[in-house]
Amino acid sequence: SRLLAHRVAFAPPREDALGGSGGGPSGAMAVHPPWTEQPPAAEQPPAAAPAQQAPQRSTYQVNGPHGSIFEVPSHLKFLRTLGSGTYGAVSAFLDKNTGTEVAIKKIANPFRNIIDGKRCLREIKLLQLLEHDCIIPLLDILAPASPDFHEVYLVTELMDADLHTVICSDQPLSDDHVQFFTYHILRALLYVHSANVVHRDLKPLNVLVNKNCDIKLCDFGLARGRAGFSTEDDDFLRTEYVGTRWYRAPEVVLTSMEYTAAVDIWSVGCILGELIGRSPMFRGKDFLDQIRSICEVLGTPADEELSFIPAANQAARDFIKVRFPGLPRRNWRTMFPSASEEQCHMLDKMLQFDPNSRMTAQEALHHAYLADQYCEEDEILAEAHVDWSFDDTSEPTMLQCLIYHEAAARHP
Repeated sequence: SRLLAHRVAFAPPREDALGGSGGGPSGAMAVHPPWTEQPPAAEQPPAAAPAQQAPQRSTYQVNGPHGSIFEVPSHLKFLRTLGSGTYGAVSAFLDKNTGTEVAIKKIANPFRNIIDGKRCLREIKLLQLLEHDCIIPLLDILAPASPDFHEVYLVTELMDADLHTVICSDQPLSDDHVQFFTYHILRALLYVHSANVVHRDLKPLNVLVNKNCDIKLCDFGLARGRAGFSTEDDDFLRTEYVGTRWYRAPEVVLTSMEYTAAVDIWSVGCILGELIGRSPMFRGKDFLDQIRSICEVLGTPADEELSFIPAANQAARDFIKVRFPGLPRRNWRTMFPSASEEQCHMLDKMLQFDPNSRMTAQEALHHAYLADQYCEEDEILAEAHVDWSFDDTSEPTMLQCLIYHEAAARHP
C-alpha cells in the first residue's frame, strides 16, 4: 500500500491514556440491564507460589493521577510517563544494553480476582502468538522479583502516540490519512480473526501510531476465540467506563450471549466515523443511554434486525421497542457533510444493528473506499488458529504460576 507523503504531528500524551486498556479499572462499577440478574461474585482463592532469586532491580516513582512505582532491572532507565489509570501504567524506558527506547506496561495486582488474572494471561499469550506488522510485539516479560509476585511488567515497542491523541490534536487529517489508518486496522483484524481471535476492545486508545503513520493494535486482554467463548467478564463490557463503552456493538450492550468477529467491525466503523468527524459517534452516558445513542443514528431496529438476540432474551428485544420507538435512521451525509459517497457506504456496511449484516474484515479491505490502498500481498492470514486451552484456568494462583513460567521462559 502506498505510504503517506507527510507525517503526523502529535499533541502531548494524555495522562489517562490507559483508560481501561487490556482490562477493567479496579474501581469501575458494573451496571446490569433491568432484564438481567447480577451474577454472583467469583471466589478468590489465596495466592501461593514457589521461591526464586530476584534480579538486581531499580525503583522508579512514576507521577501520574494514579501514581505508580516501577521496579525494573537496572539496565532500564526511566524516561517519561506515557499513560496511567487505575488498572496500571505505561512508561517509556531506555534499554541501556541495546540503546533502544521501549514501552513498559505495569499491570498492578492482576491476581486479585480470576477475571483480571485471565486478562493478563490472555494479553501475554496473544501478543506472543500473533505476529503481524500491525500488531504491537511483546519484546519481553520482566522476570518477577519473586515467584509470589503481584505486578506484571510487559515490554513492547515504543510508539509515538495513539489514534485518540491524533484525533484530538490540531493535526489536519486528509482523506489519505483516514484511508491509511482504516486500511491497516482492517489488515490487522483480518489476521487476528483468521487466528480464531476476536479483539473485543478496539478503540482509538488501542490503536498505536507513530509519526510515519504506522499503526499497531494493542491490548488484547479482553480478546476471545471466534466461537464458544464465555461471557464471564461481560460486566466490564457494560461498565461505566466511557472510553470503552462508546465503541461497543449493540449485541454487547444488549448482553447477547453470542458474539462474533462482527463486534470488531462495529468498532472499526465507530473509529472511521470518528476519524471523519473528529468526535466519537455514540457518546452514551451509561449503557442504556448508549443504546439510545445508537438508535438515534441507526433508527429503531426492525424485528429482523433483532433476530440475533437469543429467544431466551426476548425481554431485551421488547425493551428496545418500548423504550426507543419510531426513531428514524439518520443520513450519513447529514452527519458528515464532507464525507464521500464511498465513506458513507463503508460506514453503512460496518454500522449495521444486526451483526450478521456487517461486512467482514476481508470484505472491508476490498471496499471501493480503500481501493487506492489495497494490495493483495497485504492480506496476511494466520498460519494456525490460537489454541485457547490456556483460558480454561479458573484459579488465580494457577494464573500466577502460568505467567511466572511465561516470564521464566524468556529468562532461563
